[in-house]
Amino acid sequence: MFEFVNNRQVLFGEGTISQLPQILGWYGYKRVLFVSYNSGAKESLEIVESLKQNGIEAVLYSELKGEPDLHVINNGRDLYVKEGCEATIALGGGSIIDAAKAINMLAANGGNVEDYQMDGRPVTKEPALFVAVPTTSGTGAEATKTSVVTNNYNGLKKSLYHTTMIADIVILDPALTLSLPASLTASTGMDALSHAIESYVSLNANPFSEMYGLKAIELINENLLQAVQHPQDLTARGNMMLGSYLGGCAITAGIGIAHIMAQPVGAMYKIPHGDACSIFLPASMEKNLPFATEKYAKIAEIMGVADTAASSQQNALAAIERVKELRQSIGAPTALTPYWGNTPPVVDDILEVIQKTTGHIACNPRPLTPELMREMLEACR
Repeated sequence: MFEFVNNRQVLFGEGTISQLPQILGWYGYKRVLFVSYNSGAKESLEIVESLKQNGIEAVLYSELKGEPDLHVINNGRDLYVKEGCEATIALGGGSIIDAAKAINMLAANGGNVEDYQMDGRPVTKEPALFVAVPTTSGTGAEATKTSVVTNNYNGLKKSLYHTTMIADIVILDPALTLSLPASLTASTGMDALSHAIESYVSLNANPFSEMYGLKAIELINENLLQAVQHPQDLTARGNMMLGSYLGGCAITAGIGIAHIMAQPVGAMYKIPHGDACSIFLPASMEKNLPFATEKYAKIAEIMGVADTAASSQQNALAAIERVKELRQSIGAPTALTPYWGNTPPVVDDILEVIQKTTGHIACNPRPLTPELMREMLEACR
């Protein structure tokens, strides 16, 4: 038994963003909330102008400067309601898309985001149409029903989710990622690779998630270095965008110890999410190896490093080495120490935060225990 949630419509290809006015026009919308990473960015201005030319007014909201928190989402909900918006568009990376999906849900269901995040308030009304337009290739937020939000009052970085929060329509236009800096290309690429690998070995993996996960691994393995070194390569950018999206589809099977650690530890030490995933992913594979040997061997095959004469154990180890090699080739971070500064971490404090945020997740191949988390922290120092 499993559940799999998909977007209603996905458009892929250079220039597909030009179809946005026609899509919204078909639904008859005249006023939409436009959540953008930068209201002055060339892409934002072009979208606003194209909507205007088609009789659609975009109410701009660009308050988000980092990862979403309670205030930026609640303020966005207020703007949506005040301006009488009929739908929501998100243009940006995972933080923008996560914020927009939460704003869109709140506008229909009322209350504050913390009611859903901390108190388990149920979603009872279907939100308005939500269109996600990613400008990075890593988070896969456009393919998930989850919004990761930092709580301003307790400091926790915790998710809220509902089936209806997934984007109805996704526009994957690789031209929108051409200006992404190498460091962000690397960071978001490692996040996408983490999604694909962790979902594939998840105890909740299913035929859909495995199919999407393996294809995502293939695309990312073959294109991430090229996208980092040659940012104007539209083919590599397109393949990374597809890999990120498919990794987002796959992660509906659940995250593993790399994400279980990366999300709260990243919040505690101000580590960008993709960088935290980069640090934790190889160690997670090493710790999970005895519990997912055959699947890691399959990953080695997909990544082109398997030896037909070798054992599953040997091929699984080759997959781990390939992930480390890829991480090194793109200059992604490998250790936590540079983020800790001069103050050594109190491990028990870290474990307490993990327990409050992601400690409930039970689909990692190896059972989640305090001992495993201690081992992970030591391995990633």
